[in-house]
Amino acid sequence: MNLGLDMSLKLQQKLSFQMIQSLKLLQVNTLQLEQLLKTELEMNPVLEASDELEQEADEAMEREERETAEEKDKEEEELDINEDSIDWEEYLEEGFDLGYSYNEEVDRNEERYEPTPVYQETLEEHLTKQLAEKKIDEKRLVLVQFLIGSLDNDGYLRISLEDIAEYIGISVYEVEEARNVLIGLDPPGVGAQNLQECMILQLRARKLHNSLAMKIIAETWDLFEKLKIPEISRHFNVEPRKIQESLEILKILNPKPGYQYNPDKPSTIIPDLIVEKIDGTFVAMLNDRSVPSLHINKSYANMIKRGSTAKREVKKYIREKFNSATWFIRSIEQRKTTMLKVMYAIIERQMDFFEKGPPNLHPLKLQDVADMVEMHISTVSRVTSNKYVQTRHGIFELKYFFTEAVGRDQDGSDISSERIKNRIRQLVNTENRKKPLSDQKISNILSTENLPVARRTVAKYREQMRILPARLRQKYE
Repeated sequence: MNLGLDMSLKLQQKLSFQMIQSLKLLQVNTLQLEQLLKTELEMNPVLEASDELEQEADEAMEREERETAEEKDKEEEELDINEDSIDWEEYLEEGFDLGYSYNEEVDRNEERYEPTPVYQETLEEHLTKQLAEKKIDEKRLVLVQFLIGSLDNDGYLRISLEDIAEYIGISVYEVEEARNVLIGLDPPGVGAQNLQECMILQLRARKLHNSLAMKIIAETWDLFEKLKIPEISRHFNVEPRKIQESLEILKILNPKPGYQYNPDKPSTIIPDLIVEKIDGTFVAMLNDRSVPSLHINKSYANMIKRGSTAKREVKKYIREKFNSATWFIRSIEQRKTTMLKVMYAIIERQMDFFEKGPPNLHPLKLQDVADMVEMHISTVSRVTSNKYVQTRHGIFELKYFFTEAVGRDQDGSDISSERIKNRIRQLVNTENRKKPLSDQKISNILSTENLPVARRTVAKYREQMRILPARLRQKYE
């Protein structure tokens, strides 16, 4: 064995706080971006919004104050004029009692408004709050924050640890260590990479490490997926009744631990992108008119120039805020560029959809778009997460355009799962309610239309679309 010193040069990408911030900006939608900008403007004095928007806001506020003052003066005049003509004793007797309860007469024709939905904490906020209470080093903290931002709506980490390690430029072991912190957070099962691991994590959280239920999931997963109870009972040499009892425990587990923090759809959807056909060409635009333009405050910028008389501590503070503001502005611009690149790639691959509508959606993977825009798949995933686009056919989530192929058409082109789902939905909507179509019947109809899909696949898509089975759709006279 020879001992010696060896020197080498290599490029290695490190995940800094600024990169975390940039990736986070990619993931947020327009409404969330507005809130982030507002927070950043409050925290960083070097950062300023555009003068035009500020001037418009000031003018609107002044108009509102003038109108309020005029209404108040008018009310006071009316009060002075009519004060002597009001019988206050009679008014008080009819409208109030000695217990100060107000007897309000209800107008049935009065226009009423739906209450504003209560703000719901997101999965990212819930996990980040717990992470703040953990005593871990800064490097691992940044890694866990990155993993939290990479979770899907169900709370799963679908990207492989190897891809994450390669993307960041660290070892897989470091990523695993960060994920161990993540899977220790609430809700149990978050950070899992598949359903099997998610269930195992939840069983561990319930202190069922050595239970038969754990052994079934860990050792006979393939049999469990098909609910082959006799085979499972033979594997563990126990009665089928014992297996069924263990399966009852599994029913209390949550297969989507993050779903409770991600409602099906927001009460109001504001599209982040708009696609319009102009002079025969589809053009993508960002719907960011409500997002103010940012710039650096000139007064603070002058304080760090040469010849400034500001104190060293002040200069240091301003320089830090200046660098943060500059990076934030660049991240906003990068977000715009990246979103438009991804949107144009989707348009190119889904041209038939934008021309003819939803039934003409083609199979498309995140990796396909990542290759087109020459970006990492995790970046494309963040761009398309929780974003909506307004088209001539309606408003759609960007994830909607990514669908798997389930077969081939007569002309050799791939058939997308979304196309199958649309056809299933059409068949169910037009069926005879007295004799609804079974999954097998739908499968047979699709086969005659050169859309070969197995009965189990029909059942799977029907459940995804939340369509009831035939026996529950049947109507009786």
